[in-house]
Amino acid sequence: MIAQAIVSFIILIGIFALSFHLEVQELGIASNINALIIVFGGTLFATLLAYPMQKLVMTIRFLKQSFGGNQQVRWTVQTLVRLSRVYRKGGILTLEREGEKLPPGLIHKGVGLMSYNFSRENVEQILHKEALLRVNQYETAHKILCSMAKLAPAMGLAGTVVNLIRTFGHLSSPQNLIGYMGIALLSTFYGVVLANICFVPLSNKLREFMDQDLLRMDMIIEGILDIYDGEHPRALQYKLETLAGIPSEPYISNISLVKTPLHASQANG
Repeated sequence: MIAQAIVSFIILIGIFALSFHLEVQELGIASNINALIIVFGGTLFATLLAYPMQKLVMTIRFLKQSFGGNQQVRWTVQTLVRLSRVYRKGGILTLEREGEKLPPGLIHKGVGLMSYNFSRENVEQILHKEALLRVNQYETAHKILCSMAKLAPAMGLAGTVVNLIRTFGHLSSPQNLIGYMGIALLSTFYGVVLANICFVPLSNKLREFMDQDLLRMDMIIEGILDIYDGEHPRALQYKLETLAGIPSEPYISNISLVKTPLHASQANG
């Protein structure tokens, strides 16, 4: 992290030093490039100065997941209900084999804990800690995007100041002053646009995805504990669909709410 911060700081200094030496062309093409370098490069490396690269990569991964469509809630309900049926029919060994087919995640973790005969309290504690870890990761990713939303306009303003200094220092004809000032203000424009059409919407998108995933993790913990307690699959499905706020399946209307504590009896047997 220290090495990354040092490198990021040196690159930031280099960006601003370079911006003073790029030639101002007649249509401002070099100034446009200058503005882009300061705004995009400055925002990126200022972020890397504050956060490790791994967390920036994690943020990008979460953003990619947030645009992947929200089919996870229905899949979670179906998977937990299927595991409940498997457990009631075949016991803990069958559940363990079924759990091995699942992708890595909270459901896989919960089934694994059950298969190792962890107590209900331990299963609940471990799953809550896993969920808390994910919450902390989401919060960090959201902070990174909010920081970038604040940095982009600041870098844009800095780029405008740099370009104004260069404009007044190299201005040969007062008649061209307005044109060069317009070029200088491009940095502020880039910074404001980058913040408000990119980082702010992305941070809001991530927050929405985080809320949905927190709901899904609550469903998983509730479902795993109900499977542990031997909850009837139809009752479990009704409970999870109510928690998720999604339409119930037609056959859910007549359900049994009787719990059968299978785990304890099978673990002792």
